[in-house]
Amino acid sequence: MEHPWEDYLLERKVESDLKDLLKTLVAFANSVRPDHVATILIGEKDDGAAAGVTNPDNIQKNIRKETEKIYPPIIWSSHVYEKEGKYCVRVEIEHSGNTPHFGGVAWVRRGSSTIEASEEVFQALIELRLEMVRELSKWINKEVTIDGGRVRPWDFPWASEELAKVVFVNRFWITLERAHGERLSESLEKLTLSYDDKRNQLKILIRY
Repeated sequence: MEHPWEDYLLERKVESDLKDLLKTLVAFANSVRPDHVATILIGEKDDGAAAGVTNPDNIQKNIRKETEKIYPPIIWSSHVYEKEGKYCVRVEIEHSGNTPHFGGVAWVRRGSSTIEASEEVFQALIELRLEMVRELSKWINKEVTIDGGRVRPWDFPWASEELAKVVFVNRFWITLERAHGERLSESLEKLTLSYDDKRNQLKILIRY
């Protein structure tokens, strides 16, 4: 399945290249992973060299003007910083929990490009609004503790305490990968979320 998140959530823009700022803001808000931040550096060239901006206050006013066109509202902040003796503006966008966001259409990131969301990605963004899906999505590609309540090996697939990696989640099921590589999917209806304080990670209770 195509996933709405991309790792490439840093973009540099010179002042003359802000005509697509709205599109970039929407794409970043739709693509940033929960508990992560997407960043736009205005006044920096692609190689990271400082070009600066002529009026940082006007840039920030323009950013606010563009964000006001986005629905539902995005979570963002901006501040002025100095690099190589020139003023630049840093914009940070967080995951809002209210995807998809629109500024005309729903844009997402694909590598270093901004594209219109496919129907599949659009659906994935909507599903992130579900509380359990949103929480489980934070643990994609991370280790979690599984408690399957198994007493005897032939009872159920999961042991009473086992480590696994979350590889996929939607509003219907979750796919987990065991340490030896085997993948198993479970219905979300079977799951209860808790926390493994000993390992400082999510704990998933699976009841059959």
